[in-house]
This record gives sequence, structure tokens and C-alpha cells, in this order.
Amino acid sequence: MKQRTAENIMTAIPSIEYKEHKLDNGLSIVMSRNTKIPSAAINMTYHVGSKDEEPGMTGLAHLFEHLMFEGSPNVPKGKFDEILNNNGGDSNAYTTWDTTSYFICLPSSHLEIAFWLDSDRIAGFGITEEALEVQKDVVMEEKLMYVDNSPYGSVEEESAKRLFNTSGYRWPIIGDMDELEKATIDDIRIFHKKFYAPSNAVLSVVGDIDYDETLNLIEKYYGSISPGQSFERPGHDDVDIESEQIADIIDNIHLEGKFIFYRIPESGSKDYYAMNMLSGILSEGESSRLVNKLEYELELVNEIDTAVYGLEKTGVFAISSIILKGKSSEEVQKIIDLSIEDIKNGNISYYELEKMKNRVETYFSSGRQSIIGLADKFSFLKTFYNDCDRINAEVVNYLSITRDDIVSAANKFLNKNQRVVLNYLPKK
Repeated sequence: MKQRTAENIMTAIPSIEYKEHKLDNGLSIVMSRNTKIPSAAINMTYHVGSKDEEPGMTGLAHLFEHLMFEGSPNVPKGKFDEILNNNGGDSNAYTTWDTTSYFICLPSSHLEIAFWLDSDRIAGFGITEEALEVQKDVVMEEKLMYVDNSPYGSVEEESAKRLFNTSGYRWPIIGDMDELEKATIDDIRIFHKKFYAPSNAVLSVVGDIDYDETLNLIEKYYGSISPGQSFERPGHDDVDIESEQIADIIDNIHLEGKFIFYRIPESGSKDYYAMNMLSGILSEGESSRLVNKLEYELELVNEIDTAVYGLEKTGVFAISSIILKGKSSEEVQKIIDLSIEDIKNGNISYYELEKMKNRVETYFSSGRQSIIGLADKFSFLKTFYNDCDRINAEVVNYLSITRDDIVSAANKFLNKNQRVVLNYLPKK
């Protein structure tokens, strides 16, 4: 079998070309030309997420995701999507612990419309009292639907407050509804002025574009916007978990759930890549260790999954399982722990590691087809690392991970005294 090297990996997965620029007001710009389809995607990422909120005033980052579609100085409420749809475009947004991102995709011939619509939201404050109250209600309904009335919906909130003790990672992205209800239009205006500024943002454009023309349009619509003032971000000084935390949570569910969490290093570190590879070995595909053992061989669970959450200042490794009725939660826990101990003892086969590396190559090859995904990735890399070269280097970072790297990471981070275990139990 041909040995993987950085050279032959990048031959199989060609590099993505891009150009960077920074406006005088501090707005970082990343552009990448892709002429396969006559479309373009823009992604505007603001370096503000739920972790940047003040204690007692949580939920504003996510609330803004809604408010930014509620009108701006030159685009009345309801007109943003109407104008975009009339020009063959679409838009959406999402909020994380670290960032808030807005994207637009439309025919590249109408790219100027996207810049006009998006820049108007940052250039001035157009949010009204009425819009604020409406979107508060929308967010509260969202929480009712996806958290309060959804099976296992409180897992994020229950895990975060046990994993983190001082930083803004300890509260859920959606925030506390009592605190959100108290937010005033002045609070919103201050938040917008502080965080929604060019110097706190990255604009990525990917698609059928001309670099010079695109940069001229960006300068035209964003260049005159005030850069915003510098500010100090909250620190991240969570105390290490030194003893296992176990909680039984009664929920309106039919099947027991077991959710296990470990804190791991931040996104982009070598251990982060190793933990991603370990996650795949445990639960990616029918032949993976936990899926094969718990779901197919012993038929103990309805589903089991592992996931790595790469955050700016930390990370989380999660194991989620839904246990079949009448089956033993303790047995599921025992097998999970034995599987982890087996890996910590160095028992990873050549086949398991190669399978994961093949999946990584496939993921990176297919992931380069989406202009929306690439724009999002460029904004993420620029915001987190100020290093867009990672768009090409990341696949090598993953494929360079060895069995010893995975074993080392597992021994450092997957220890019983460093974890949170949530047992979700049906109401009697």
C-alpha cells in the first residue's frame, strides 16, 4: 500500500487557492474563486458567541442571530429575504459558543445585492422595540420546542454547567429566558456597537467571482463603516474537573439516556485531531467499536454516538447513548469504559486507523464541493487562528495522527475522575 505523505495527500486532494485582504476599518476578507457553478456564497462571521456574554445577561448572541433579519437602516423589516429571494438567493445564520455567522448564497451576477444587504446590518442600528419583543418571544418558543419539550433537550445546559465553572461556556447558547426577557433596546444597541463592528468580523466570499471586482464591491459597501472600539474579552479560567460528577435527571422520555462528557484541548491542537480520530474509531460506521458491540452484537442501545466539540478556548468529547427498554444502563457504561481502557492500553488495529484515515480523505474531498461550506470554513479559520492556510493543511494534520498520538490523548483526557455523567430517566 502506498504510504501517505503530505505530498501525495495534496496531490489526491488539490489545494484551494484564496486571497486575503484587510480594509482600513479592520474587516478581514478572504476570497476564493470556484467557477464550477455560476453562484457565490458570502459568510460574515462575528467574533462573538455565548461565551462572550456577561453573567446575568445571557442569550444576546443568539438573539442577535434573529434580530439581524428584522430590519436595518435602509432595509425595512421583511424586505431582506424578499429582496434576496427575488434575486435567486437564500440566507441563514447560526450561533455557537464562540461566533455568530451569517451566510448568503445567490447567483454570482447578483453578488452586489448580497453585499448591500449584509453591510447595511453592520453599518447602522435599525432594530426597533417591537422587533426586539417579537424575537424574544420567538426565542422563548424555540427553547420550549427544542429544549423544554424535546426528549433529552436539556443535555447541553445540564452538561455545560458541570463541565465549566467560571467561563461563559457554562451557560447554554440560547441563554437564560428570565435574563433574556429583561434585555432592553439599550442593551441590544450596546451589544451591536461592541461586537458588530468590522474589526471584530471576517467576510469570506467563495464562488464564481473576479478577485478585483469583488474587492472593489466590498470596499464600496463596507469600507466606510466605522471600525468599532477595541475591548477585552472575558477570560477562560475554568478549574479542572478532579472528581467524577454523576447526575440523574428525570425527563419526559420513554427510553433511558446516558451522556458522558470529558473536557479536552481547544480546536486545532494535535490532541484535538487525535480525539477526533478516536471518536471515529469508537462510533463511526457499523463496524466501529461501540456501535458494533452495543447496538448490533449485544442489542443494548437504540443508538450510540461520540462527538468532538472544538471550541476556541477548550473542547468537549461526548458519548451519547439511548438505551433500549429493559436493558441495563450499568452494562452500557461498563462496555463504554472497557472500550476506552482498551484504547488507552494501546489496542488500536491497523485496520481501524486506516479506515478512519480513508474517511478523513473522503470527507475533505467531498467537503470542498460546497461553496457555502468553504466560505464558512475560511471565516472559522481566520477567526480562530488567523491562519487560512489550514484550509489545505488540516487534512495532513489529521492523517499525520498515529496510534501513539491517539493512545496518549486518551490517557490524558478520558479518565473517570475528569468526566460528567448524565443519566436521563423516564418519569414514573
